[in-house]
Amino acid sequence: MKKITDYIKPNILIIFGALLLVMNLDALSATGAGLALGIVAIIMSVYYLFVGILLVLMGNKLSPSIHKILDAITISFFALYMFVSYLLTTIDGGFGPTGWVINILSMVAAIALVIVYIMYKFTDQAALIRFVSLFALIFVLALLLDVLFAAGGLVGRINIFLVAIYAAYSFYLFSSLGKIEDAPKQAETVK
Repeated sequence: MKKITDYIKPNILIIFGALLLVMNLDALSATGAGLALGIVAIIMSVYYLFVGILLVLMGNKLSPSIHKILDAITISFFALYMFVSYLLTTIDGGFGPTGWVINILSMVAAIALVIVYIMYKFTDQAALIRFVSLFALIFVLALLLDVLFAAGGLVGRINIFLVAIYAAYSFYLFSSLGKIEDAPKQAETVK
């Protein structure tokens, strides 16, 4: 199983970018905020395709600092995009209290994930892995709620493209995190 995930991890960005591109091509015929989100999504998809191809071709030849930067941008870019998407949906309104709660939770989870993930990548504090894992899980749950709420809870109305995009992002997100180590034991004080 480890070999499969090692093979899929660099290729998942190519899959993610391709799915994101296909899903958002129709947004170019929209107007206003829909058109703006579509253009940003297409730019994001090209970025993910480029980084995915770069990781496949370069592999371990990339320096650790470049890899950290690419990871931080890759994870943060989609979370920020989802934040803006949820924000525009919330401003547009047209849904009940459940929709408001899901959108607000999703916005908070997206921003918190971006902040904590960037801190995790660029500081050497192992304790942050627990917070990153927590906010990553909350963000993935918000994505799941987004799919289920948009479908009205009906399995037949679930958008398969959206599920595949969210699954690919979630896989990359969790595979980019380190292992949660036991918290360092504090030195015992002498009485």
